[in-house]
Amino acid sequence: MPPLLAVLAGVFVLGRGPVDLVIRHAHIWSDGKILVGDSIAVIGGRIAYVGPYESRWIDPSTKVIDVKGRFVIPGLIDCHTHFGESGSNLLLLQLRDVGGRKEFIRRIANAVGKLGPGEWLQGSGWSTESWPDPAQPRKEWVDGISSGHPICLERMDGHSVFVNSEALRLAGITKDGPPDPPGGVIERDPVTHEPTGVLRDTAISFVEMKLPSGTRVRQEEGLRLAIREANSHGVTTVCDIGNDLTVYGRVYRKTTPTLRFFLYLVAGDGYWDNMVAALKRFTGVPGFVEARGVKAFMDGSMGSRTAFMHDPFANPGPNHPADFRGVERSGAKNGNYARGIALAARSGLQVIVHAIGDQANHDILDLFENNAPGLAAKRFRVEHAQHLLPDDVARFGNLGVIPSMQPLHKADDGRYAEEVVGKERCRTSYAYRSLLRSGANLVFGSDWPVVSCDPFLGIDAAVTGRTMKGDVWFPEQNISVDEALKSYTSRAAYSFFMENELGQIKPGYRADLVVLSESPFANGVKLGKIHPVRVFVEGRDATVYGK
Repeated sequence: MPPLLAVLAGVFVLGRGPVDLVIRHAHIWSDGKILVGDSIAVIGGRIAYVGPYESRWIDPSTKVIDVKGRFVIPGLIDCHTHFGESGSNLLLLQLRDVGGRKEFIRRIANAVGKLGPGEWLQGSGWSTESWPDPAQPRKEWVDGISSGHPICLERMDGHSVFVNSEALRLAGITKDGPPDPPGGVIERDPVTHEPTGVLRDTAISFVEMKLPSGTRVRQEEGLRLAIREANSHGVTTVCDIGNDLTVYGRVYRKTTPTLRFFLYLVAGDGYWDNMVAALKRFTGVPGFVEARGVKAFMDGSMGSRTAFMHDPFANPGPNHPADFRGVERSGAKNGNYARGIALAARSGLQVIVHAIGDQANHDILDLFENNAPGLAAKRFRVEHAQHLLPDDVARFGNLGVIPSMQPLHKADDGRYAEEVVGKERCRTSYAYRSLLRSGANLVFGSDWPVVSCDPFLGIDAAVTGRTMKGDVWFPEQNISVDEALKSYTSRAAYSFFMENELGQIKPGYRADLVVLSESPFANGVKLGKIHPVRVFVEGRDATVYGK
């Protein structure tokens, strides 16, 4: 609908009588523009009008909120989360803030001391790269303090776990085997061949199969906590990646929805038919829980040295050969991904694919181009798109493939990426500005629980190029505040076919709105410190979700 007609339609709706909600005295930002007028009116969960305030809308049932000149933006969209894992992790041992080996061991010892007989210790978030001594953990660090208790601790990127000898025993991993599975690595001592306790990518499944299954009650409890956390940061919609389509409906049958989920099932090597069938059967909760597509993996992560690179790592891991290029997933080369991509395309489902290494990104662009006729209309996405061969940057725009990136990863990886892949390859890493220039629809997310789901930390990283150490890393790829916000709103909505419903403050759109603590455009503003003071989903207050 043209802008003038949209405004007239809004006035027509308002002419019928009073409205449900009015937000007034606002600076209103939408799709890169500060809008004329200072008020937003909402009827039936949708925006009915944007413009100057008029008292004729109001009756005793209308909720009027004066935001006193604060900025109001569309509800923020996180295009890449793992909510099931995030919710579970909120109930587990958290290790993200551990600063070194001694503290790591002490935290584990304290947690083990609170366990019942034979109980597993599960946790997440560790990473040694920022420690004074970045050596990877070994089972010997914790075996003496964990007797009788299997331990499984996920690295912050989700592509490695650290386990103790008890967990290795239960998984059947010894110095004699099993061999590395396709797409995975069992780290071993180069002299004794004993497993060190670190498992990479698909090798994690050896231990995952032995973990105790969670109860439905705990699963739902974790999801509620995760929804509340996301809402607290102004996130009103997520693209969620997992394997359970049922938990969302169970929670929303008991709770008023305050977060929208667009779901992607993980298709392993050879499971595409089952995933596509499950997605086609799924009904969900229209507008709040909807199926969108299938996710696959091309490789692992840079921190785990399992990203698949065109050239060898400049600094491979301690047990890797000098020519090590990372780990390619088997489906990428045995034909399963090609067949699966074609099947999903015929079925009207999106395909989103994890690719971090430059060779992995090159290969998935080839697979998309060769197996999905009418590719641009499919809105297929590359998740992460972190390290790109220079000639592949323009292909995103040319092919209509969407780079779905997580800017807070740049703040994290920028501390050590040059040591791992060398400075020259980093010039086309996190290539936000170059991708926008190619015409690509750049969208942002968090990869929560890998890093925080706070979008303003991501906006800060994308705009300033500042790493977690405080250095500015490759600022030539920085983008403006407007562009970063669009990647969390209007562009993000386009990436899962909701651009006519979400991501803008406009008559007819769903009334997902965030009132900010301060202007993101003010001189000297600390973008990462901005937070919501009010959050609305379909005009309902989600600021105090769960209280």
